[in-house]
Amino acid sequence: MKRCPKCNRSFPDDNQKFCTIDGGLLVIADQPFDPNATIHSPAQPSASDSANKAAAAPQHDWNETIALSQSPDAPTAVLPRQTGPTGSPTVTNLRQSPQAAPPPPTPKTQNAPAANAPSVPLPQVQAAPQTRVSPTLPTAAAVPKKKKSKLPLILGVLALFLVIGVTALAAGVYFFVIKPRREAARTEPAVVVTKKESENSNANTNPEPPKAEPEKTTPAFVAPPNTTKFVNSNATLDGKLAEHYLDFSFYYPNNWIPDPKAGVAGANNFAKVERKLPDIMQESFAVGWYSSKGSFAADEATFPQLVEQLGATLAKSFPGYRKVSEGPTRVNSLDGYEFRFVSSSADSENGDLQLWGRVIFLPSGTAGANGATLVMLATSRAPELSGVEDLGVKGELPLILDSFRFGKSD
Repeated sequence: MKRCPKCNRSFPDDNQKFCTIDGGLLVIADQPFDPNATIHSPAQPSASDSANKAAAAPQHDWNETIALSQSPDAPTAVLPRQTGPTGSPTVTNLRQSPQAAPPPPTPKTQNAPAANAPSVPLPQVQAAPQTRVSPTLPTAAAVPKKKKSKLPLILGVLALFLVIGVTALAAGVYFFVIKPRREAARTEPAVVVTKKESENSNANTNPEPPKAEPEKTTPAFVAPPNTTKFVNSNATLDGKLAEHYLDFSFYYPNNWIPDPKAGVAGANNFAKVERKLPDIMQESFAVGWYSSKGSFAADEATFPQLVEQLGATLAKSFPGYRKVSEGPTRVNSLDGYEFRFVSSSADSENGDLQLWGRVIFLPSGTAGANGATLVMLATSRAPELSGVEDLGVKGELPLILDSFRFGKSD
């Protein structure tokens, strides 16, 4: 058993020479060691002998390697000249400083005289303290830093480019698509036509402003001889006719008879004239009104609805009512919408009587103004007509249609 005189640690291996902790030389454990003990040197020779021996002895090299054992496998140690402070190292010194701490002073040793050798006093020499080699603790700079992953940086750059791309795309859509459409919508009035069925009113409920049609000029009508001009007036009107009054005029033949029940208070029509035999009507022409936006394009969606409403009213007055056609038509320079129907009645004296009807919804061409309803009727007693397709084309009704004009008459 050996121990280290510096740290007082014990080691069971007797062949071990040095302390594995502080590098100190191990000693036998049963020999107490006092590092502060005074070493007594042998009797000093005389001054002259010492001087002669010292002069004859070779000078010692303090940097030489000192063999601690005669065995060739024994470890060696180099004792440097430099010395450090003495004292035992503490645990705090080992933890705080990785540098080697100065070892405690090495006890002085005395070489034993060889057998049968003359006793020669040795000069008292203090051995240089051995430098203790302590285990080097790794410093913060020596520890390799863990490489950081570049994946978060790459993802951040990709996200930034994505945000920039989406922003640029949104800006492009706004400046090249949305903004031009908004500017175009401000400069051009939009016309939205909606269809809304109603059975209780023939009024148009579409709040959108009507689209103005190109102004059409109706040529002046040259009245033929033996004709009379009718000019509408609101002097004697009341009720719906007064509320929806409109200016118009037309010519009719002198042999036609005005209906005294039209154009007065409580009447249903602004005007009504007819050609008749003493006992039966041959042709007739009447003018009413309907709520209009002033143009064919603005009223186009409501025309089928008006046909159904007025057709239901006529079916109550004419037996065997049957609608045969409907669609766009034209009166002079104005576009309108018409429907035609047929009816019949039994006449015991003259046989069955055929009745043909034609109704035209005619916008005035003025925005916001009411439209006119032109109602034409004829019977099989008119010699010029043979069917509903001749109504307003043959007979005397074409004169009235050709002369019909909106506006005030001179």
